[in-house]
This record gives sequence, structure tokens and C-alpha cells, in this order.
Amino acid sequence: MKILNQRNLSLYFILIVSLLLSGTTQASHRALLFNQYAMDKVLEMWPDFEESVNNQARGMQDAGARGLITQSPLRSHLGQLLREQPTPSQYGDGFKKLVDEFYSKAGMTAFGSRVNTNEQITAYHYLYRRDRKLPVRHAYAYDLARQAIPSSAASGLNDYSGAMWDTIDANPWLWLHGMASEGDWDAPNRGCLQDDLPVKAGVDESQVKDIIEICPDFSAPTVQALMRGIRSGWRYAGVHGVGSHGLRLFIEKLEGHMKANPKVLTLDYVRNSRHGFAHGTMTGAVPDVVEGMLKYNLYLPINLRRALAIEPDNCRQNYVEACFKFVGPVKTLLDQGVKVVGEFEIGRPDPETYFDILDVYVNREVEIGAGTEATAPETYGEGEVYNPEEGVDRVVALKLFTYRSAEFLYAESKIGSLEVGKFADFVVVDKPYLSGPDREIRDNKTIMTVLANETRYKDPEYNPITR
Repeated sequence: MKILNQRNLSLYFILIVSLLLSGTTQASHRALLFNQYAMDKVLEMWPDFEESVNNQARGMQDAGARGLITQSPLRSHLGQLLREQPTPSQYGDGFKKLVDEFYSKAGMTAFGSRVNTNEQITAYHYLYRRDRKLPVRHAYAYDLARQAIPSSAASGLNDYSGAMWDTIDANPWLWLHGMASEGDWDAPNRGCLQDDLPVKAGVDESQVKDIIEICPDFSAPTVQALMRGIRSGWRYAGVHGVGSHGLRLFIEKLEGHMKANPKVLTLDYVRNSRHGFAHGTMTGAVPDVVEGMLKYNLYLPINLRRALAIEPDNCRQNYVEACFKFVGPVKTLLDQGVKVVGEFEIGRPDPETYFDILDVYVNREVEIGAGTEATAPETYGEGEVYNPEEGVDRVVALKLFTYRSAEFLYAESKIGSLEVGKFADFVVVDKPYLSGPDREIRDNKTIMTVLANETRYKDPEYNPITR
């Protein structure tokens, strides 16, 4: 069903009114209301906005003459487009302030993310040219789905630009480590599962399999861009891989591209590419998918906090009891040899952020009723525990966020562990992490962060004695 038609958007004021629309079997969405002048201005900045909405908000009812229904990635990008853009200097200094006030306090010295706008990329490179460093080491993947690029350009961007992803060795502060396209493979709480997981009795199967589950649309220009990029030698780095069948589809397409371009996509080239995904909340441990991941050395970031916060309700509403075994089976996948990576999306981290997340990987417990923002509960035993047998020990949890994450970011030659020849980026924590009861992991915090021989953060109450 057509979601957006420019002709019916002729009402109200220039900007946006948000209306919450929800259902028992669908994730919440928002309706955006425009007048014609607003629509004209949006299309000047985002020529294929209509097509982008229709690609990403599939299966929703048409909002009619008053607006359109869309999902948060498009909504947030629209907000970025409508705001006055900062200069590279302003954006760069704002980024430094964000890192100083939040990231460094949380103990972050390196991170990987999608980059949502061309202004971000310009600002990061401007900051690096000006200061010869960034406030944090950053591996980024250019997000094609959130750019104001016409469809004809989008579909050919990656193969026409060449496979130019790189490693930390090229630039110790800022490196492009692959391609990204937010929401164009499958989506959190709407992962592509298909025949791997039946719906429960009494639930409309077509509603779940055709609407709630989001599987890749290979006619969409951004998905075409991903496929052409893979065939050209690009690396998957920031594309959703939420459900088991979505991963299977990637493996099938990868094998087809290897046959189409055998001179570039040899088995060694593919394995060394370390293709990876995002979120992994409903991956399960389906045998043929695991076999493909091992064969092609695919990396699987799993956002376990997110999985335990949102997927149990999805299981209870839509699927048979076996669904719970699909929710972030970290230990099973590790035991089978899959390269699981620790993942956590961070808005405003605090000094306790990562210890809350490490706690979730060990204890598999999240707050009750906190929604998508749920983390470990303040008091052990007051949350909900899911699949405790999938918990890992604290050393493994730490490695998922250090060395394994560095591998996924193509940075293990310089970061991820304290070894001779690597950068001595490190944090000091309040309590010994490697000892004590597992239920006290969350009670720790970062008290000092050192990056490139510079103290980026120190707790005011921490006064180390030097000798």
C-alpha cells in the first residue's frame, strides 16, 4: 500500500506535529503533518523522500490527507534536514563537548557507528585537519539510507566510488570501515525470521510474516546499493542483522556475488573482510546460518540490553515458545565459534553505563517495564531474567567490548588490549572488575580515562598517589 502521496499533503503548518499510533502487534510509529510549502522544501533537500518513506515504513495504513506515517530513523533525519546546519567548526567543537561530558566519563576511548549526514563527515575531517586528533577514536560507516541522495545515485554509490573501507593503521583517529544503511535489511523488533520461527496459535500469520517482520526489499535503491557494494568488494559494517533469516539472505546473496566477481571476492578476501551487522537481537543459533557465518567469518554484534528489553514482548505477542531461544543466545553462538561482538547504542552515557551493560551479558537481567531503555536493575533480583544459561563470565563479557570489538572495527593492531606496540589507551575503575560477586558488576564505575597520553576524564574524588 502506498504510504505517501505528495498530492495529499497540503494541510497545516510548515513543521511537524507528532501523533502516536500504536497497536498490539506493531511497533509504535508517528504521523507527521505538513503543508505544501513544507513538503516542497523537504523535497528540495531530500529528492526521493517519498520513496524513502515507502521503503522503510512498510505495511502501515495510509495516513490520508493529513500526513504520513514513518519510523524514527526517517523522522530524526528529517529533523536534521530542517534545522540550520552548523559550520564544521561548530559541529566539531560540539562533538568534542559531547565526548568530554559523556563519552570520556563512561571510559570510551574508541567507538564505531553509522554516520547519518554529510555534515558529520565534513566536521570530523575538519576537526582532524585542524587539531591532528579527535577526542575519541572513531570508526565510521557512511549511512546511505539517511542521506538526501536521489535514488539513481544511491543505487550506484558504493560500486562507482570503489571499495575504500580502511583500518586504524591508515588513520589512528578516524577511519571508514565499511558501508551502512539503517533499516534497509531488517529492523529491531521486526527482524526477518520467516520459516525459522512459527507464529503462535490465534495470531494472524500474514500480519506477522508479511508486515511485522521486515525482510530486505531488493527493489529498494539503498538495498541495491548494498548488494552492488558487496559485489564490488565493500564491507558490511553498519547494516541491521536482527533475525536469523535476514542473516541467511545475506549469506545467499554473498555467495551469489562471489560467483559473479570471483577475481575480487575470493574466499580469503571475504573472510578477511569480516562482514558484520548490527543489533542481532533475534539471531537464534540456526544450524545452517551458523555454518555460513563460520565459513565466511561473519561478525555478529549483539545488543543484548536491547534484545532483552524489547524482544520478550515480541515473543509473547506473536510467536511460539521457542522464540525465547532466539533472543540473544550469546553463549551458544560463542561456543559454536561465531564471532559475537559486544554492542550498545549510546545516547548520553555516564560512568556506570558499561558496567550496567556488562552486567546484562553476565546475569541476563533487565529492568521490568523500562521499555527500550531498560538496563540492569538498580537492585539485583528485582528485574526480569531471560535465558540465564546464555550468560557468559565476566572475562568473556569484557573481551566482547574490547578485543573483539576492536577486531570488528578493524583496529586490533592498535587497540583492544594493552600490549607492547599498541596504543596505551586505558581506564581506571573504582573496584576490581575481575573479582567479586557477579551481582556487583553494575556497582562499578570509571574514575579515569586516558587517551593518547592525555587524561580525558578524572573523577574529582580520585587522587592517585604518584611515586
